[in-house]
Amino acid sequence: MEYNCGVIGLGRIGCGFDDDPKSKIINTHAGAYFNNKNTKLISLCDIDKSKLEKYSKKYMTKSKYQNFEKMFQNEELDCVSICTYAESHLEIVKAAVKNGIRAIFLEKPMSDSLKDASEIIKICEKHNTKLQIDHFRRFIPVYKKLAYKIKNGFYGNLQGCTFQFGAGIANTGSHIFDLVRMFFGDIRWIEANPSSNNSNNPNDPNLDVLAHCKNNLNCHLRMYNLKNFGINEMDLLSMDNRIIIDLMNNQVQIFKPMKNSGLAYSVLKKSSRIDDIHKQGIVLGLEDLIKSIKNNSQTSSTGSDGYKSLEAIIASNISARKNGKRIHLPIKSYSYKISSK
Repeated sequence: MEYNCGVIGLGRIGCGFDDDPKSKIINTHAGAYFNNKNTKLISLCDIDKSKLEKYSKKYMTKSKYQNFEKMFQNEELDCVSICTYAESHLEIVKAAVKNGIRAIFLEKPMSDSLKDASEIIKICEKHNTKLQIDHFRRFIPVYKKLAYKIKNGFYGNLQGCTFQFGAGIANTGSHIFDLVRMFFGDIRWIEANPSSNNSNNPNDPNLDVLAHCKNNLNCHLRMYNLKNFGINEMDLLSMDNRIIIDLMNNQVQIFKPMKNSGLAYSVLKKSSRIDDIHKQGIVLGLEDLIKSIKNNSQTSSTGSDGYKSLEAIIASNISARKNGKRIHLPIKSYSYKISSK
């Protein structure tokens, strides 16, 4: 069966990341739909006419709109990707469900407030609309395998974990908090302070965060100014291993202690490296969403996952505004709003 699909919001993740003609990697929603044998990209929507013209030609879509409600009313869509600013997500989800959309691929963060995020979840559950949040590492095999091994004690007792990244606590932090939960379980409390390294978006600050998980592991989130180069890394220490993950390229390096008679302690040496050369996360995420429609099953990145990542973002912002005060999760700040691009 072929599913009719549309994309709302033709910015970077909607279409733009695939503009490089030399790149063979699919990094956008439009590219994922266009190259999936089970989906047909039939419609695009954006308020920017130039983007509509450019990408409707590239993907040969039969229709283009500046108004998402008209798109839903005029097109028989099965699935839609919502790649607009977080504050618009609830309104678009309401319109999508009202017009019988069967599945929604929603960009992170899933909303700008917990109140709206909760309503998105309830609406989709009420109408049996499949909801997939684009925390794309949940779809990539190497992260699934690592999560399984970490949770089952394969690497021994964990000591601590540090993440290094930038570009805003909501924008990139949404992915990081989701990984924290994926590997170490729910977050119990958060302490955060403004980073001395500026974000490229003044409305979405860089924060240095301490996140304490239910297994008593502390995760440190260190944020940097990425004006001149990008970095997104995870460094996990257990009693028996050091695991360094390049989160940009999905490369995992594992170090183990090697006895050295000349020293009073063992030194770490690289024992293995894993390069995940599978399909890109957004491609796998779409495949997972289509599978959930066919089998009437749960998606791999649920509304609940999106909600809890958003909750950690909001807790971090609140803590930073209160001079690093410890904020326990779950929180009740339903009215607090974030900003993310």
